[in-house]
Amino acid sequence: MIARMRTIEAAVATTAPPAAVWALLADASKWQQWGAWSKVEIEGGGEQGPGAVRALVRAPFHLRERVTTWEPGSRVGYELLEGMRVRGYKAEVTLEPTAQGGTVVRWRSTYERAGPVTALLLRIAIRDACRRVAKAAAA
Repeated sequence: MIARMRTIEAAVATTAPPAAVWALLADASKWQQWGAWSKVEIEGGGEQGPGAVRALVRAPFHLRERVTTWEPGSRVGYELLEGMRVRGYKAEVTLEPTAQGGTVVRWRSTYERAGPVTALLLRIAIRDACRRVAKAAAA
């Protein structure tokens, strides 16, 4: 039996150009400034890019994510390795330039299975992160 994938999508427009949004996404050390995380780091002290593993902390959660796609200035993808009760979680953030010089930030996540509380937390977190990064880039 093939599991039906669940999808969470958020899109927020910002007056900030794609380069400003990308600067926030690319620098994990700044995620605490715009995101809800109390600590974010790249394991091994390296830089973000394909294969890099990010450790994110916000009590009671301690997540590990692997970067799967890295297209500077336009797109980053990742998969959850551990830290939440969800199976097959993957996400992609894309930055689309607008005619006015701003950006539409799109955050799209898919997963195979999660309990109802975890699914709700994921929906809230994705929408919140999308809004926060767009707002911070415009500041």
